[in-house]
Amino acid sequence: MLGGRRHPSAAPTDGAPHRMIVDLATLEPSAPELARPDATVVVGGGAAGLALALRLEELGSPVVLLESGGDARDDAAIAAAAPLNEGAVVGGLHYRGLQDGRQRSLGGATQLWHGQCTRLRSGDLAQRSWLPHSGWPLDLEVLDPWYDAAERWFGLSGRGYDDSRWAEHRRLSPLPWSGDRLLADFAEYTATPHLGDRFHEHLRTSTTLTTLVQATAVGVRVVEDRVQGVELRDAAGRELFLAAGRVVVAAGAVESARLLMLSDPEGVGLGTGRALTGRFLQDHPVVPLLEVAPTRRAWLQDRTSHLFARDARIWPKVRLAPAAQEREELVAANAVLVHEVEEPELDAVRRLAGALKRRRVPQGLAGDLRLALRAVGPTVRTGWRRWARGLSSGRPASRVRLDVWLEQVPDPDSRVTLDAADRDAFGLPLPRVDWRVSETEVRTSRTMARWVAEDLRSHGLAEVTELPAMTDDDAWRAAVSDAFHPAGTTRMSVDPAQGVVDPDLRVHGVEGLYVASSSVFPIAGYANPTLTIVALALRLAAHLADRPVRGELHPA
Repeated sequence: MLGGRRHPSAAPTDGAPHRMIVDLATLEPSAPELARPDATVVVGGGAAGLALALRLEELGSPVVLLESGGDARDDAAIAAAAPLNEGAVVGGLHYRGLQDGRQRSLGGATQLWHGQCTRLRSGDLAQRSWLPHSGWPLDLEVLDPWYDAAERWFGLSGRGYDDSRWAEHRRLSPLPWSGDRLLADFAEYTATPHLGDRFHEHLRTSTTLTTLVQATAVGVRVVEDRVQGVELRDAAGRELFLAAGRVVVAAGAVESARLLMLSDPEGVGLGTGRALTGRFLQDHPVVPLLEVAPTRRAWLQDRTSHLFARDARIWPKVRLAPAAQEREELVAANAVLVHEVEEPELDAVRRLAGALKRRRVPQGLAGDLRLALRAVGPTVRTGWRRWARGLSSGRPASRVRLDVWLEQVPDPDSRVTLDAADRDAFGLPLPRVDWRVSETEVRTSRTMARWVAEDLRSHGLAEVTELPAMTDDDAWRAAVSDAFHPAGTTRMSVDPAQGVVDPDLRVHGVEGLYVASSSVFPIAGYANPTLTIVALALRLAAHLADRPVRGELHPA
């Protein structure tokens, strides 16, 4: 299910021209590409939008993909679109992801992604009495088949994310975590994280999927509680309208909420749950809490750095045991040992290989070539360790620290709103982000760090020094950062009074309007979100394919 198979019924039957990647600026208002009452229009060409559009294409359902940017390989186009990601950050915490974590191009934020994948667990989805607003209206019995599909879509091994993964590396004994408090955890990397690169040729040559680029959605038009289409702007600001039978907003947690608010004359949102649009903004707070001095450096580094099998790259981590979370009334969390290793020669080889793959001349070419010439020895050693033993390079780290990654308590006052004082190139309000972290997250991070320190010391693996964030609240807030994983701003619920979309991701009270994004997560867990995003997008594709677009629109 990789977006390449075509369904026989998907061929155009209305005399429309051959479909491919089309710049919106080349279309006239009367162009057939802008009148698609038979189609599902997907707003956003990131992970959710691409997975949804490509799967709908496979299932023979007419689909149009909209992307505000263009070719992910065009640095000039990316730079030109970047100002559309600006906005204001207010409150006491800096939110880097507003600009640094987003990209307007085919592939979206996956062009910035390293490819870490893992699943939410049953405890992450359950309602927890000590965490207000927790709980999903879906359980793992519903999600697991879609996680399986998402893992196939990303080319993952499908072998899970728990301590069973140690069996792939029998020469390594697992870390001795105390199972009543701490458990082994893993993330697995996809080999193809940059989806704009991966699917560009397919989108360019498709005869059944229309992709409009440089097509910024600035509003969703709704009449009599039914979607009519999408208001668009091309790169020059020209106003166009795409008539559509069904619209899926798949623009990320910040922009999806903003688009729904821009679509409402009052700036609140759409549907019967509109008042919650933009609220419950979550991310994954990441905070360094311990300085770690290994007593068995190589032993610990080999077991807490990336590991390689023939078909998988994984990263060993440690997570809070569910029973300990409940006993101490904590949020979910995991932690990693970060080994700061300087590898200038290998870094130069990686840059050159990446530039060759993407057919670019890298900056600093001469310097990288000089470094690469000195990389023969380290490259051979790293290659031997990787392919013969499944280990990372093993170069001694100059510093080792413990970073804790946290779930957040959903807070309605942590939110995205429209900023009337600051507008984008189209004259529309930019987002205003107020990201908030509660005392529970602070307490969870310190509790987990203390337990990790106790385990490392008790087994003679390391001496540990607490960083200031372990005891000083101001230092904690100065050290914490977001992980570029925004979520929660159009949360999923059965009751329209509790969320923006229903369990099928349809906006409450609006026929034909859906959201596919981490914005629908009621509570985000600590897991990297992209695998869950794609699982939900593939589930939505199956739902939509079973419900053909009605094909007629109310007059605008």
